[in-house]
Amino acid sequence: MSYLMLRILEEDEYIMLTEQEKKDGSPAHIVSKDGFINIKFQLGPIKEVGVNGTQIDSVIDVVINRLEGFQKGPFECMENLNAITHLMEAKNALQSRTKKREDQGVEGLDEKHVS
Repeated sequence: MSYLMLRILEEDEYIMLTEQEKKDGSPAHIVSKDGFINIKFQLGPIKEVGVNGTQIDSVIDVVINRLEGFQKGPFECMENLNAITHLMEAKNALQSRTKKREDQGVEGLDEKHVS
């Protein structure tokens, strides 16, 4: 397996990218230096490689859920509501992308769709 070194976040923090990650343009496994963030994203098309990680939409759902919890408690504020709104817009954009990919017959495949 071939790897590419990529600088990320801070000068002394590096990650290794597989060939598929290089093709995707982004690392699939993110771990913060402090260990509090550990996310393994789907790497490669599900139809070709099966499920091997989480989807971006699922991570957005987790953050929305956290902010909605704040909104139900003593930390309710306009900024949280604004953040929730923008996260929902991001999720809608990703769902729109998925619909276009399905309509074009490339969803689940390692092929680009037409925007």
